[in-house]
Amino acid sequence: MSDYAAVGFTLGFFSGVNPFMIMPMILLGLQMPRKMSTMQFFTWHAELLPHTEQVVFHKATMFGAVERHYVDIRNLEKIDSSEVAAPLMWEINMFDPDLCFRDAASKEIFVFDMNGHWNKDALEHPLLY
Repeated sequence: MSDYAAVGFTLGFFSGVNPFMIMPMILLGLQMPRKMSTMQFFTWHAELLPHTEQVVFHKATMFGAVERHYVDIRNLEKIDSSEVAAPLMWEINMFDPDLCFRDAASKEIFVFDMNGHWNKDALEHPLLY
């Protein structure tokens, strides 16, 4: 939603509709570095596909597009939060430093929300151990 608002405020300011539209545009611009570092790593959903021995990670990109990453379970490795190169991301107390994973093949990193709801059956699936 904020992506569309930033575009709207920018167009409104540069088209001359209202000169005060620069204020929310500046505020949204100041939030952009943290938002970009968060969007690069934050994973809002993961699905276990036991029949293909894969996990599908869902991430959101700009303007709400969904990006899906299919990772073979044998390539999935748990990493320490210090290996995530996004210091701005850890300033907000909403990401779980214990739920950080990396795809060994593509080096893509997946970080989860601290308050997420997890399916116990999927977490205890034999393929994950």
